[in-house]
Amino acid sequence: MSDDMYTPWGIVRVKQQLAEDVFLVQTPDEQHGGILISTTRAEEILSDKARTIGQIWQEFLAFEQESAMMVVFYEHPELYPWVEEDLTARFAEESVREGYPGYFIA
Repeated sequence: MSDDMYTPWGIVRVKQQLAEDVFLVQTPDEQHGGILISTTRAEEILSDKARTIGQIWQEFLAFEQESAMMVVFYEHPELYPWVEEDLTARFAEESVREGYPGYFIA
Protein backbone atom coordinates (compact mmCIF):
# COMPACT_ATOMS: atom_id res chain seq x y z
CA MET A 1 0.00 0.00 0.00
CA SER A 2 1.66 3.23 -1.14
CA ASP A 3 1.61 6.50 0.83
CA ASP A 4 0.05 8.50 -2.01
CA MET A 5 -2.66 5.90 -2.51
CA TYR A 6 -6.21 6.99 -3.19
CA THR A 7 -8.73 5.41 -0.81
CA PRO A 8 -12.54 5.39 -0.76
CA TRP A 9 -12.26 8.54 1.39
CA GLY A 10 -9.62 10.42 -0.62
CA ILE A 11 -5.84 10.51 -0.88
CA VAL A 12 -3.99 9.12 2.13
CA ARG A 13 -2.38 11.76 4.34
CA VAL A 14 -1.64 9.50 7.30
CA LYS A 15 -1.23 5.75 7.18
CA GLN A 16 -0.54 3.56 10.17
CA GLN A 17 -0.09 -0.18 9.91
CA LEU A 18 -2.00 -1.79 12.79
CA ALA A 19 -1.19 -5.40 11.87
CA GLU A 20 -0.29 -7.46 8.84
CA ASP A 21 -2.39 -6.09 5.92
CA VAL A 22 -4.43 -3.88 8.30
CA PHE A 23 -4.07 -0.10 7.88
CA LEU A 24 -5.59 2.93 9.56
CA VAL A 25 -5.73 5.78 7.02
CA GLN A 26 -6.77 9.42 7.11
CA THR A 27 -7.26 11.98 4.36
CA PRO A 28 -5.74 15.49 4.41
CA ASP A 29 -8.86 17.07 5.90
CA GLU A 30 -8.79 14.50 8.76
CA GLN A 31 -12.56 14.17 8.57
CA HIS A 32 -12.46 11.06 6.44
CA GLY A 33 -10.67 7.80 6.72
CA GLY A 34 -10.97 4.40 8.25
CA ILE A 35 -9.46 0.97 8.24
CA LEU A 36 -8.40 -0.92 5.15
CA ILE A 37 -7.89 -4.66 5.54
CA SER A 38 -6.77 -6.82 2.65
CA THR A 39 -9.58 -9.15 1.62
CA THR A 40 -7.33 -12.14 2.29
CA ARG A 41 -6.50 -10.96 5.81
CA ALA A 42 -10.16 -10.05 6.47
CA GLU A 43 -11.12 -13.65 5.67
CA GLU A 44 -8.62 -14.80 8.28
CA ILE A 45 -9.41 -12.46 11.16
CA LEU A 46 -12.98 -11.14 10.78
CA SER A 47 -16.34 -12.83 11.18
CA ASP A 48 -18.77 -13.16 8.28
CA LYS A 49 -20.92 -10.43 9.84
CA ALA A 50 -18.01 -8.03 10.14
CA ARG A 51 -16.99 -8.63 6.54
CA THR A 52 -20.51 -7.73 5.34
CA ILE A 53 -20.15 -4.32 7.02
CA GLY A 54 -16.92 -3.55 5.20
CA GLN A 55 -17.14 -2.18 1.67
CA ILE A 56 -15.10 -3.84 -1.05
CA TRP A 57 -12.51 -1.44 -2.44
CA GLN A 58 -9.82 -2.79 -4.77
CA GLU A 59 -8.11 -5.64 -2.86
CA PHE A 60 -9.31 -4.34 0.51
CA LEU A 61 -12.36 -4.20 2.71
CA ALA A 62 -12.88 -0.59 3.79
CA PHE A 63 -14.37 0.25 7.19
CA GLU A 64 -15.09 3.99 7.45
CA GLN A 65 -14.13 5.82 10.62
CA GLU A 66 -17.56 7.11 11.61
CA SER A 67 -18.91 3.73 12.66
CA ALA A 68 -17.88 0.75 10.52
CA MET A 69 -14.32 0.55 11.83
CA MET A 70 -15.65 -0.03 15.33
CA VAL A 71 -16.69 -3.49 14.17
CA VAL A 72 -13.02 -4.24 13.55
CA PHE A 73 -12.07 -2.92 16.98
CA TYR A 74 -14.92 -4.88 18.60
CA GLU A 75 -13.58 -8.13 17.14
CA HIS A 76 -9.92 -7.15 17.63
CA PRO A 77 -9.50 -4.55 20.38
CA GLU A 78 -5.76 -5.24 20.34
CA LEU A 79 -5.59 -3.38 17.00
CA TYR A 80 -6.61 -0.09 18.65
CA PRO A 81 -3.25 1.17 19.88
CA TRP A 82 -4.34 4.18 21.93
CA VAL A 83 -6.47 2.71 24.72
CA GLU A 84 -6.28 -0.50 26.74
CA GLU A 85 -8.01 -3.46 25.10
CA ASP A 86 -10.77 -3.88 27.70
CA LEU A 87 -11.89 -0.25 27.37
CA THR A 88 -11.66 -0.43 23.58
CA ALA A 89 -13.82 -3.56 23.51
CA ARG A 90 -16.53 -1.94 25.64
CA PHE A 91 -16.54 1.30 23.63
CA ALA A 92 -16.53 -0.60 20.35
CA GLU A 93 -19.42 -2.81 21.48
CA GLU A 94 -21.52 0.25 22.35
CA SER A 95 -20.77 1.81 18.96
CA VAL A 96 -21.56 -1.39 17.06
CA ARG A 97 -24.82 -1.90 18.97
CA GLU A 98 -25.85 1.64 18.05
CA GLY A 99 -24.72 1.62 14.43
CA TYR A 100 -25.22 -2.05 13.47
CA PRO A 101 -27.75 -3.66 15.82
CA GLY A 102 -28.21 -6.59 13.42
CA TYR A 103 -24.61 -7.58 14.02
CA PHE A 104 -25.61 -9.09 17.39
CA ILE A 105 -28.59 -11.06 16.09
CA ALA A 106 -27.78 -14.75 15.59
